[in-house]
Amino acid sequence: MPFLGQDWRSPGCVWVRTCSGWERLLRQDPSREFGETESFHRIEEQNQRNNEKHQDGETVDNMPTCGAHCESTLGECYHWVYYSRDSTRECHGYLTLGEAVRKLDFSNAVEDTKRFRYVCRLLHLLLGEKMTELAGSAQKNLFSILEKIVNRVIESQTDIGPIHELLTMAAKSLWEERWHHIGYSKTLWIQRMEALLRMKGNLNNIRIKERSDDGKMVLTDLPNEVIREILHRVADHRDIFSLAASNRGMSEFGRDWRMWKNLCEYHFTEDQIKTFLKEDKEDKDVPWQEIYLRCYRRFGPREVFTDMLQLCCSCKVLFWKDTGHPCLDPANAVSLPITPKDFLKLFEM
Repeated sequence: MPFLGQDWRSPGCVWVRTCSGWERLLRQDPSREFGETESFHRIEEQNQRNNEKHQDGETVDNMPTCGAHCESTLGECYHWVYYSRDSTRECHGYLTLGEAVRKLDFSNAVEDTKRFRYVCRLLHLLLGEKMTELAGSAQKNLFSILEKIVNRVIESQTDIGPIHELLTMAAKSLWEERWHHIGYSKTLWIQRMEALLRMKGNLNNIRIKERSDDGKMVLTDLPNEVIREILHRVADHRDIFSLAASNRGMSEFGRDWRMWKNLCEYHFTEDQIKTFLKEDKEDKDVPWQEIYLRCYRRFGPREVFTDMLQLCCSCKVLFWKDTGHPCLDPANAVSLPITPKDFLKLFEM
């Protein structure tokens, strides 16, 4: 008999017995009660057919195992992990940073547009500030993810500037610490530095494909009111500067005080803005661009991610928000959003 239920060893798992022993399967669809029950039925149906053939003297088929099925299933939907920093009777050992990055599938999360910025921000913190505190296996995994990011940027031809800065910062961290933080291995240090230089070279060789003259509408063909509405929804001031530098007509939109006021109110609180807003003036007379840039240097931008990690307060599981997880107490489950900085704090980094 397979054990179908919410096991005390981990939340909401399904256990199926195979030739090699018990296999743990994870559900694919959180809206279903047991997403992998069909795997058990498939095995049971094959067993029943084998028994009938055995009674009739026919050749018995090989008993299907869940090994390959489990591997593909785990690779697709193993997007949560139990968070534990203390060894208990039920859970021996604790979750490490490298294990969390691997089990939460950060490598494939790079291909997801919703999670791309989250992974890039985490790598920005790790490669720039915490590289010396990482184990060798964790560093190797991060460099593998970094190479995937570079390949995605080359293919999509977007986010070239931020990723170039990320590679520069990683190379600077390697150069400052030399090979002392990677087991005093000069050979390994050289290999990683060569990998970074190779990735930077690939980024520098990108040639942006110009749009062919197909007669379709472009941004400059839109009415000024529509262009302003688009710019008012841009969250990064660097995009505004790049657009304003593209041609003389767009430079006027870069000086729109309403747009800079929206950026200030989006990224900073009222108290933070008042730090540099000393006098009571009308909005059009306030130097909103200057206030924004000063707040940006002092407080940093607001971090907003389409999809981010969550920590369930009920069963202590880390999971991606869009994927969800099979909670032990779904009716009363409360989850907390985990920013990249909070993620590192979980591992005392």
